[in-house]
Amino acid sequence: MTWTLEELLPHRTPMVFLDRIASFDAERRTLAAEFKVTREHVLYSPLQDGVPNWAAIEFMAQACAALAGCIDKTLSPGSPPRPGLLLGTRKLDLKTETFAAGRTYRVTASSAFWDDETASFACAIADDGGASVAEATLNAYRPPDFGQFIKEQAKT
Repeated sequence: MTWTLEELLPHRTPMVFLDRIASFDAERRTLAAEFKVTREHVLYSPLQDGVPNWAAIEFMAQACAALAGCIDKTLSPGSPPRPGLLLGTRKLDLKTETFAAGRTYRVTASSAFWDDETASFACAIADDGGASVAEATLNAYRPPDFGQFIKEQAKT
């Protein structure tokens, strides 16, 4: 696997929150990525000396999008990944108040359900000591024609 995060995610700097993909397993539909919190992070809070825990959803969502992008690129080499939308989360468990500056975290996404348009992912974030700091189930929707979907939504 040689894809960059910019090839897999619809975001660009400074909104790409992940630093690298650590592993991807197409057969098991799992991905692990890492991110280091710096004081330059767009969501950095000087009061917390880190990124607030509510950003866990975006770290996890980007891991899910990267997983979907890797699967797309595996199944259709040369084609761009299909964009998707985060529908929501269930079972969100935040075990830290802050992703601390200077620390590296590992976020994992594993497909719990997947069809052509919808997916559910089991996600977790662990700190650089291996302790679990966040867990959730994320649900996503990838319309067949994203541009058309957005146009239809704009009419309502």
